[in-house]
Amino acid sequence: MDDVSPQPTDGAKVEVSTPGVTTSGTLGAPLYLAWQLTNECNYACLHCIEESGPGKAFKDELNDEQVFDVLRQAIDLSVPYISLSGGEPMVHPRFFEFVEYAAGRGAQLKIETNGHYLTKEACRRLHDLNVKSVQVSMDGASRETFNKMRVRGDFDHVVEGIRNLVEANVPLEINYSPTKFNTHEIGQAVDLAYELGAHSFYTGRTMYTGNAVKTWHKLVPSDEQYKQYFETLYMKRIEYGGLLRVHYHEQGLLSEMRERVKNPAALLIVLPNGLVKLINALPFVCGDLRQDSLADVWGNFQRAWQNPKVAEFVEELEQDPEKTADLHKWIYV
Repeated sequence: MDDVSPQPTDGAKVEVSTPGVTTSGTLGAPLYLAWQLTNECNYACLHCIEESGPGKAFKDELNDEQVFDVLRQAIDLSVPYISLSGGEPMVHPRFFEFVEYAAGRGAQLKIETNGHYLTKEACRRLHDLNVKSVQVSMDGASRETFNKMRVRGDFDHVVEGIRNLVEANVPLEINYSPTKFNTHEIGQAVDLAYELGAHSFYTGRTMYTGNAVKTWHKLVPSDEQYKQYFETLYMKRIEYGGLLRVHYHEQGLLSEMRERVKNPAALLIVLPNGLVKLINALPFVCGDLRQDSLADVWGNFQRAWQNPKVAEFVEELEQDPEKTADLHKWIYV
């Protein structure tokens, strides 16, 4: 899943802020539920933060009844915005039933996908179910770079799916994860996103966690590459002002985490097995939806951000940025 945008998320991997997500304060419920529906994926991307892939579903993922129950709780609590990601959410055999249930009860839904399953029929169904947006990961402006990053993926197939989505009049967002072999294509990628009909483009710095820990030597851009990357994004933001929203977070993970400690976003990260994290980029878990109600988890979420362990971990990141490799060693707070 891609940790980008108001979401996070299809299992990827960049450090970004969450535009538009209000801080939790004294709210009675989260404003946003970012739900990794499954860790199963048809791709095996080099940078995947969740280490998703074929055969990588958790053994203890929520069963169908539990998924419907969490959706019911979220809607009963008037959570206004829900995103479904993974892994790849559209590989779940009951994906459209979940979407139909949530949409039928008035939830605003976002889907984060690798784009592989965006057939014409699927896109028509997403439109008919009034899905508010679909975010597609497109880590390259060419077949060569995209296919190198997204192992088992195919650039032409994904572009075809994106065209199907836009043809069906479903709002499109694009996510882009930078590497040493695709930063030079960022200008072309923004141009392509606009040409394809996207309304938003999200990117940031690739995180050192998940699959990226094993492939970092192949992935991490140099300081000069990042400099040129963000300079190009700045110019593209100006060029497409009012036409395409170009969102990027240049400062990196540490500044994001410091801000979150002070002002936690009203956002819950739900893992495929029902565990709830404070945020994808931290290892802390504040509840388990297999046994805790969503309302109780939300209350614990607000208290957990005050736990000194959280602030201590963030400060330790300054001394050792590679601590992000431990984000899947879940710590209960």
